[in-house]
Formats: sequence, C-alpha cells, structure tokens
Amino acid sequence: MLVITGPQRTPDERGDLIEMSAFLGAALMTDRPTFADVTGLLRMAGWDCCAQALADVGMASAFGWPIKDLPA
Repeated sequence: MLVITGPQRTPDERGDLIEMSAFLGAALMTDRPTFADVTGLLRMAGWDCCAQALADVGMASAFGWPIKDLPA
C-alpha cells in the first residue's frame, strides 16, 4: 500500500492532499495505516514546509520505505 503526505497547514492544503490521495488510491499518513503493509511514501510539492509532512518523511526514512516526489 502506498501512503501520501504533503502540506497540511491550511484547509485548502488538506483538501488538496485528500483529493490527491483519492486520485492515486494512496492512504493518508494521518489515517494511521498499518505500517507493515506500506510499500512506499509519495510526497506532494511543498511537503518540506510542513512539520507534519516532515515527520511523515522522517518516519518513512526510519522504516526504509521508498520515497517518491510527485510532480508539482
């Protein structure tokens, strides 16, 4: 299962993240997926400006999940 993260500071950013999650069929990190089932993390543009997304990426790195940046 793929999970996705990105900017989440405003309602619009959260809405964009939810839409992209549905479009790609990826679970949101905020949905607390079963980590044993995760096969990779997708990052939306702007993730590096959001503390929550930075934490998601740090966790993905710690678990050794492949990380892919989505085009802006």
